[in-house]
Amino acid sequence: YAASMWTVSINSAINDGENAHYDESCSSTLASTFSNGARDPHTGVATTDLYGKCTKTHSGTSAAAPEAAGVFALALESNPSLTWRDIQHLTVLTSKRNSLYDGKGRFKWNMNGVGLEFNHLFGFGVLDAGAIVALSNVWKSVPPRFHCEAATISKVQDIPSDNSLKISISTDACSGQDTEVNYL
Repeated sequence: YAASMWTVSINSAINDGENAHYDESCSSTLASTFSNGARDPHTGVATTDLYGKCTKTHSGTSAAAPEAAGVFALALESNPSLTWRDIQHLTVLTSKRNSLYDGKGRFKWNMNGVGLEFNHLFGFGVLDAGAIVALSNVWKSVPPRFHCEAATISKVQDIPSDNSLKISISTDACSGQDTEVNYL
């Protein structure tokens, strides 16, 4: 489900900004939340437990995802017109890199085509509840998603391990139809 277009994939960071040891790297990760303190199993997120009491040791992505859901709930409370696509845009635009780092140095931060940094462990950074709510207040919803079968390539081509593979596809992008693609 992580790679589904309708999913907001969330990862975890520990309190010093390092990735959690249980994190999985994935290009679909949009953002992260803090879910536990360093490597101490006795620290974590404060919440209610199964027995109606308080615990301070809830951690992992089991804590990270509900934290993100809470941030999204605040955004939706601020602007009930938000769509699933708006939430994704707001997540990308307001998440902060801060001092997040991969403790093993495997996944570097990269710049995408519009100048935003992303990482396969942290996505676009840590969710910022204040920033997402502030932007939600003035946000104009993105247009609905259109699907356009633009063109296909059926020739099998190997992707070289030490280089890029460039493919050109000529298309009219469904020009003149209801599903015309104007931008990505």
